[in-house]
Amino acid sequence: MNQTVAVTGATGFIGKYIIDNLLARGFHVRALTRTARAHVNDNLIWVRGSLEDTHSLSELVAGASAVVHCAGQVRGHKEEIFTRCNVDGSLRLMQAAKESGFCQRFLFISSLAARHPELSWYANSKHVAEQRLTAMADEITLGIFRPTAVYGPGDKELKPLFDWMLRGLL
Repeated sequence: MNQTVAVTGATGFIGKYIIDNLLARGFHVRALTRTARAHVNDNLIWVRGSLEDTHSLSELVAGASAVVHCAGQVRGHKEEIFTRCNVDGSLRLMQAAKESGFCQRFLFISSLAARHPELSWYANSKHVAEQRLTAMADEITLGIFRPTAVYGPGDKELKPLFDWMLRGLL
């Protein structure tokens, strides 16, 4: 199998597992990273950049038949922080995928919170991103996934909270 998949959020909890799974199945992976990464696998290419950098997004999706978009802003003190990453960054990535002329599938990791955009800036940003990506998809097959709370080995968000609860600290 020589298919290439582009992945954002590659160093995050979900993204790491997706990359490991893709590599184990023989896919080539192009992964977006904000910091330089060591070469560890011939089937994994790190592309340095961000969701704000259209050049790096074009480089990321070059030759990729699918995009798995896991990157997202989960914490912030202003609405604009969520909008810039979760909405604007997602739209830039979709535009790069469309312009590549090669990408056929775009998988967006959203959140169950998107069902209730009134709950938070985060929930609203995921909801808006879903709506705009859907309107933009055209010839690209768009899949939207709304995971609930995600935790497990390597999790840095919920697992520590559960550990504290088990020790009676919360």
